[in-house]
Amino acid sequence: MHFRLMILLFASFTALFSGCAPVIIGGGVITGGYVGLRDKKIGDSLSDSSLDARIKQRLYKVSPKLFSEVSVVTDRGHVLLTGIVSNPDWIGIAERESWAVKGVMFVANNLTTNGEDSISQTMSDGFVTSACRSALIFKKDVRSVNYKIKTVDSVVYVRGIARTKEELAIVLSTLQKVRRVKKVVSYVEVE
Repeated sequence: MHFRLMILLFASFTALFSGCAPVIIGGGVITGGYVGLRDKKIGDSLSDSSLDARIKQRLYKVSPKLFSEVSVVTDRGHVLLTGIVSNPDWIGIAERESWAVKGVMFVANNLTTNGEDSISQTMSDGFVTSACRSALIFKKDVRSVNYKIKTVDSVVYVRGIARTKEELAIVLSTLQKVRRVKKVVSYVEVE
């Protein structure tokens, strides 16, 4: 019994930070990404995963602490860097290391140095991200799986592909209304 509980907690924790939703089936847990639901090819997803891994590897070589303080999200070769770094020099270093990876087409550097990140702020940001994803799921004119959301210090960063300008307006308006959101920064492209 304890084993199943540990698997459920691990899957839920992993899903919270990966954007995947855990599914409970017959007492077991299955987690899976939403790659198949997105308006992007499997090859694009594999390429983005490869870019993520190569950027994170470069950050780790600079410093394991830098690696732990920077969140990297890629979508079709566009890289979003978020997080609070303890060393101000790391903001430029993280961007430089990202650009050094072959296949990177754009880097949005949203790193800050507002001091040490607190566990309570990290948890709050996780809840804001979850609330934003939930809010988009219930919008009938929005294909929510086309958007990646990351929250840092209550600032929501959204990346993805909107099917229309109207859909983008709905997404941004919806995210801005989520409780505890200070600001929404959009890196969304319109098809």
